[in-house]
Amino acid sequence: MKLLLLLRLWNYLRGYVIILVEGYFIEKFLNICIRRQIMLWDIKRQKDRIVLMKVSIKGFRLLRPIAAKTKCRVRIVKKRGLPFIFNKYRKRKTFAAGAVFFLISIFVMTSFVWSVEISGNKELTADFLRKALAGNGIKPGVLKYKINADRAVDDMMLNFREISWISINVRGTKVKVQLRERKKLPEIIPADVPCDIVALKDGVIKQIVVTEGIEAVMTGETVKVGQILISGRIPVKDEKDKFRQVHAMGSVKARTWYEEQQPVKLQEVEKIRTGRSFNNYTLVLFGQRINLFHKKMEYDDYDTVEVKKELMIGEDMIFPFELITDRYFENRLVAAGLSEEDARNAAARSAYEKALGRIPPDSEIVGENVKFIDDKYLGTIAKVTVECIEDIGSTRVIGGN
Repeated sequence: MKLLLLLRLWNYLRGYVIILVEGYFIEKFLNICIRRQIMLWDIKRQKDRIVLMKVSIKGFRLLRPIAAKTKCRVRIVKKRGLPFIFNKYRKRKTFAAGAVFFLISIFVMTSFVWSVEISGNKELTADFLRKALAGNGIKPGVLKYKINADRAVDDMMLNFREISWISINVRGTKVKVQLRERKKLPEIIPADVPCDIVALKDGVIKQIVVTEGIEAVMTGETVKVGQILISGRIPVKDEKDKFRQVHAMGSVKARTWYEEQQPVKLQEVEKIRTGRSFNNYTLVLFGQRINLFHKKMEYDDYDTVEVKKELMIGEDMIFPFELITDRYFENRLVAAGLSEEDARNAAARSAYEKALGRIPPDSEIVGENVKFIDDKYLGTIAKVTVECIEDIGSTRVIGGN
């Protein structure tokens, strides 16, 4: 697709003509053109003895002897391209000067970078990466010929351990940055380092399995965050106050509870668009915003939709001009009443979803409880408790925090 666009642009710049070739020996005409390396394209048969095609200005000048040899008639249908435009307006100096200025402006603007596109980042923010790239000379407004992509890649890999791979390529007036981030691996304590297994959260012990170390709690016991569950200090037999330190291993499953609450609302406010709207327009030139047509806001409640239109040719040729349209839609607020049962169900559902958002993915949900309580200030509140079974053990070096 890009190659076709470049070919069309090249043909337009050097000029071409659309011709009709009529005769009994059109195939012979085409074969001779191919042998003489005369480029023809967009060849379309109109009738049995008539073919429409395109040819460059230089190629058209070579067609006369071929047409005479094959007894074909060649007729120009249309002329296309810059040479014909310049020829048409050659006496109008102002137009010619403007055209030259326009071409020079296009050449100058396409020599700069106007956009930095970043993809592949999850933990690292786009703003953070843009600042880091700017430190390597990669930012909007710089000459793209001065960008040293290899040096920037080396610098980013050396200075940011979060990045495992990065690619920087200049395409048109855009710099495309693709990267992959390192996966954060859990901290692994070496097997020869003595450690305990401690509780990550409060709970009631459901099951404890020890493969190394000694149990520090019993099934059914309530434990607190940081409490030792499996100890890595094993008493030495027949020797009082002496211990052998090991790397404690095992799993400790416990019953845990997650609670959330949500006020019960008997009325909900619904937004309904009135049908009234207006637009504000802003022109962005080289990063500077210029307000074109801005009206004063008269709506008490409204929604905003922003539409951006960039000046660009293809995907990678972006220019520093942008038109922003802010569309404002007026809303009318309508209070909608709910039955007490519907309001209670909605509040309980909302509280339950909030609780689910806190539960680890490998936990097993074994119970749910919903109750409604009356608060002096907030009114009726839905309180949801979700009971889970999960592994709450975490390895900690003996003597560490």
